[in-house]
Amino acid sequence: MRACFLRAGLSKANGTSRFVLGNPKAWLGTAYHEVLEKIAEVGLGEEVLDTVVERLWCPAVSTQQRRASGHPLDARFGAPTTWPGYYIARASVALRAQNLSAGPTPVAASVPRRAPRVDLGRSFREQEFTAFDGKLIGRPDVIRDGEVVDYKSGAIFEYDEVAQSDVVKAAYVRQLRIYGFLVKATLGWWPLRGRLLPLAGAGVEIALDPSDCAREATEAVALLDNYNMKLIVGAWPEALAAPSPQVCRWCPYKLICPPFWQAASPDWSGQLDGAAVEGVLTDVPSLIHAGAARAVSLDVHAGSEARHRAQIAPLNLVAHPSVTSLIAGERIRMVGLRVRPDGVLVPSQRTVLFRVDDVPILSTSQKSKVADLNP
Repeated sequence: MRACFLRAGLSKANGTSRFVLGNPKAWLGTAYHEVLEKIAEVGLGEEVLDTVVERLWCPAVSTQQRRASGHPLDARFGAPTTWPGYYIARASVALRAQNLSAGPTPVAASVPRRAPRVDLGRSFREQEFTAFDGKLIGRPDVIRDGEVVDYKSGAIFEYDEVAQSDVVKAAYVRQLRIYGFLVKATLGWWPLRGRLLPLAGAGVEIALDPSDCAREATEAVALLDNYNMKLIVGAWPEALAAPSPQVCRWCPYKLICPPFWQAASPDWSGQLDGAAVEGVLTDVPSLIHAGAARAVSLDVHAGSEARHRAQIAPLNLVAHPSVTSLIAGERIRMVGLRVRPDGVLVPSQRTVLFRVDDVPILSTSQKSKVADLNP
């Protein structure tokens, strides 16, 4: 929501998921969190920890696989053991489960006297906290010993252009601060720190200042109120967007976002997570690779790349079954293309193709949204 109101709205809108390619690393992260949440409910005195983890991990991953196999785009990713990072996630969940099963460390060593000991001596896992009459919702992974612990399945650092170095992702710092505010609002004490634990590698500790936590929470609710007011007055989707290479780079909704296609230009080339083009097919897609794939010839007239006639191949039929029904003269959009050094556009595993006529028309509603930190 901070970056783009329209992205926030699309993330909650019905019908958008079929146009968005999922991320196997995110699915592994969901399974990872599910196992760690359920570990707390298991009687570890009756089972070996490794056995418990395996028993919880297999169905959690299977749930993600079933969902992916039934999705028109996500089915391309195949078996979970082929998903990027599978074995790292599996090893990490065992390690984090072992840490959780060890229980909280002594409270007195790290908690100030001013804090209520009755709450600080307890450990909270995956408990939902709310504030501002339900407008702000969060579910911290673990609260214990005066700290908020959040498990992350992706990278926790990003490159800062100003500092010219890697720093902890600003969004994660904001999240920890809001969690700190929710802890205070619910339990009555301020956490001293937040801790980010990635799938692999050492964690990072962030000091939580009460004034910073209160400011982040207040700003988040103000953003929500601003967003809801725009919906109430009937703002067009275009008025909710803030297209730029920086804002749109990792946005999963580029394919269906009108402001993106209105704003994108060849100046954006190389600044997105993959080239995005719209154009008209000059011919029927041709058969290649003994019929297992297709090649399309496209007059590119919109998107992040120069306007030219592009030959794009190979389009695998498992990932792009609709290519077999395309005809000359149809307008299509493709996102997630790789650009070779010679400028040739090449499909990748994350390339998505749709007819423009099949892309939904966006509209706004007056239904209020809730700022849920764990969508």
